[in-house]
Amino acid sequence: MMSRRFQSLPRLSTRLSRSHVSAAIVAALAIGSAGCRDAPSDPLASLVSLETAPAVAVPVELPSLAELAVRADVRDELGPVLDAWVAGWEEEDEDLGRGARDEAIRQATPALHDALGSGGVASTLQPLFEVGRDLGRIEDVPTDLVPRLEEVRSLIEDTRAALDAGRFDRALTAGLQASDRIRALGPRAVARTLISRADQALMRATVGEMLDPRSMSRGERLLTGARRALEEGEVDLAIQRGYYAVQVLEGRGDGGG
Repeated sequence: MMSRRFQSLPRLSTRLSRSHVSAAIVAALAIGSAGCRDAPSDPLASLVSLETAPAVAVPVELPSLAELAVRADVRDELGPVLDAWVAGWEEEDEDLGRGARDEAIRQATPALHDALGSGGVASTLQPLFEVGRDLGRIEDVPTDLVPRLEEVRSLIEDTRAALDAGRFDRALTAGLQASDRIRALGPRAVARTLISRADQALMRATVGEMLDPRSMSRGERLLTGARRALEEGEVDLAIQRGYYAVQVLEGRGDGGG
């Protein structure tokens, strides 16, 4: 029977069925493991797509709520929590989505800790510390990324301090939140954000007749191309097209020529 502690989650504008949770688990794993390291000396965190919309590439799998629920065999128990976490990724309002994910993580932590044990929690968080080390080595960080990376580093420090103090629930909460923050800066997440922003700009432009027909048509083509590129796994191209779609549809450029 479902514990009552999992029944008071915030309601979001997006509603997903349990079948969508299964798909999101696969997506979360894909986002978390962006590729394979070519050599032991390769950095675990680097900036990409700097010419358009900067993203943080992390070629290792970071812990996620969805993946841990499967590994700890508590997916059924955490069903509503997982629904809320997934919906948080789909929420168009970034702050609302982040808040929903954070709350879902807080509510899931006790069950995950019980299932994984203190040793399991500690080992789960080790990749996060390695990524955090390399995040601190990134130079020339774009201004708009500075506060977000500082928040990540702060959460990783909280995770380490909680582990050292034997507060494994707190360590897991902070660690999963840090992983989510990194995931939100990843190339796929950046592409999705740009596509969503361009889509909203297109709707505003359509209603308000704010753009000339040529710009509207070009913006629509770029947006369609960005969606297609993301579906086909061409994330860098999706970022590029999404970025220029935003520029055109918000009336701030011609889409790269």
